[in-house]
Amino acid sequence: MSEQLNVFSRRLRQARILKKMSMDQLASKIGNSVSKQAISKYEAAKMMPNSTIVAALAIALDVEPDYFYRPFSFDLNEFNVSFRKKSDTSVKDVNALKVRIQDAVERYLEVEEILGKDKETVLQTDGEPLSTPAQMQEQAKCLRNEWQLGYDAIGNVQDVLEEHGIKVICTEAPSGFDGVSGIVNGKDYIVVLNKNQKHVERRRFTTMHELGHLLFNNRFSPNLTLREKEKLCDAFANEMLLPSIVVKTVFSPGEKISTYEVRQLQVVYGISFDAIMHKLFDLGIINESKYKTFLIRKNHDEAWRQFVEDTLYNEGFSTKFETMVYAAAAKDMISTSKAASLLHSSISTVRKHLNVI
Repeated sequence: MSEQLNVFSRRLRQARILKKMSMDQLASKIGNSVSKQAISKYEAAKMMPNSTIVAALAIALDVEPDYFYRPFSFDLNEFNVSFRKKSDTSVKDVNALKVRIQDAVERYLEVEEILGKDKETVLQTDGEPLSTPAQMQEQAKCLRNEWQLGYDAIGNVQDVLEEHGIKVICTEAPSGFDGVSGIVNGKDYIVVLNKNQKHVERRRFTTMHELGHLLFNNRFSPNLTLREKEKLCDAFANEMLLPSIVVKTVFSPGEKISTYEVRQLQVVYGISFDAIMHKLFDLGIINESKYKTFLIRKNHDEAWRQFVEDTLYNEGFSTKFETMVYAAAAKDMISTSKAASLLHSSISTVRKHLNVI
């Protein structure tokens, strides 16, 4: 099997999955100029279509013809894409998201290579096996110190990760997906976030949670379950966003706490009301009875749940990828049409925003 045929077969299948089309639907979309059986053979790398059919497939699937011949730069299996338990996302949605993640990461890496910004990032993660939340909190304290963050709030978590060589990529995804991370080709540290996630505090928490996976997946005790590893990354994210010493400075164990005080921490540190309450319990500032009462009220009082789940922090999505594409276009390193292809935008839109000075 030739490499070109193999790439074509995989790209065709990905483009079809992204559009959530069956083979029958794709055949119908191109006027039945080829049969479902022929498409099946294309995707099985048993046959290569002629240029006319390739053009028709590209139009039907809304991709450029050269998309079908673009080599794969990494294996998507390096990312463990999962959804929240209560998600009713269909198999088609999950498969389409995986293709979208593959495409988003490849486009990001491609424009970095064009600009010559593909410098290898190596994060130091050696050390003892990790198995407790306390260990993860200590790791967060060490990283805050290493990155010179002190005890201050992190204004924009995506920017902080980017500054330290971690690529943060946002893509369209169903509501049951928050984020995923992986190390591509042994050198590119990637965090992928759901562009549709409007709850800023949850998005910030997800970003730090995925950072925990990137840094410590190879250090987690082999005896831990997947759920236990998730909880460890939660502990790391919580401490990264809101250092324990800050909470201990503001509150004392056993004292009464107003919702206004909790809200102020949420506004300043960009961490959810829920996560702050968990921290108060974890640090012994509120007892188990008070924490359980909080959870019960949240689960049974709709107005209270909406109050608790409100997003108050103001943080936009990273625009680094778009900035890099426009920089490459302005420097004539790529054409306007290439920029439009990378951005999944129209040429007219790119020209409108380019405005070279």
